[in-house]
Amino acid sequence: MKNHLTLIGVAALMFAYSCKSGLVTMSNGCYNLISQGQTENKSGNYSAALDDFNKVLQKCDAYDAKEKAYAGKAAALNGLGQYSDALDAANKGIAINKSSLDNLFERANAELGLGRSADAKADLNTINTLTGKNQNIAQRATIYSKMAEIDMRQQQYDQALQNIQQAIALDKSNLHFYMQRGDINVAAGNYSTAIGNYDEAIANGKNDPEAWKAKTTTVVRMIQNKYRTDDAGTLAKKISSSDRQTLCSSISSAKQHGVQDMGIDLVQTSICK
Repeated sequence: MKNHLTLIGVAALMFAYSCKSGLVTMSNGCYNLISQGQTENKSGNYSAALDDFNKVLQKCDAYDAKEKAYAGKAAALNGLGQYSDALDAANKGIAINKSSLDNLFERANAELGLGRSADAKADLNTINTLTGKNQNIAQRATIYSKMAEIDMRQQQYDQALQNIQQAIALDKSNLHFYMQRGDINVAAGNYSTAIGNYDEAIANGKNDPEAWKAKTTTVVRMIQNKYRTDDAGTLAKKISSSDRQTLCSSISSAKQHGVQDMGIDLVQTSICK
């Protein structure tokens, strides 16, 4: 009789929990639809992903399914540039689970898109606290990268460089981080250092037009800054032979790697004769 009463008590507690919290574990069908949407997001097929996650929210009652669906929906909306809607979706996911890393991350992306840098940074700091012991190194590195992006927008260049250096230390294989470090140094006016950053990205495998354009554009800016002019004709008259060789060599390499840029073309025509 005692055991029977205990079982009734457990059943009552489970029923009460179910009434309070709803279904907790998603079905296989919901799981597969969420996985499909996540794949679409990773491939940049944001409209298709949005359709998938809206279906999950319509068909799936489990709270873990809804949490992931709101994060996926927010990611798709961020990809489409619909930041206000993305913010709304992420907030709904956070209402289900205030420690949802995916929803916090997408909310930060939405806030960044809306120009709310302080809010985005606060969310990323929250994620950093929550993931202090996270074994997903690539995810933690991306968080530092996002924080560096926010710091750069706020012209906090020293902090930005510290954060992007953390990202590189965690994930040395992500060549985007090396490029981002170069971009931060350009924004800070550290042109020579930035060129070295782009060279490092190229040496590590990013031997493509994007890297060569970034490097060559920075070489141009460095020399324009040195001679205090951005007029190609004036620069042609002032530039030393050694600086001319440096500039023209960089432009030549960029062209060989497929760079097409009208500004670089103008400098080449005026100076590299």
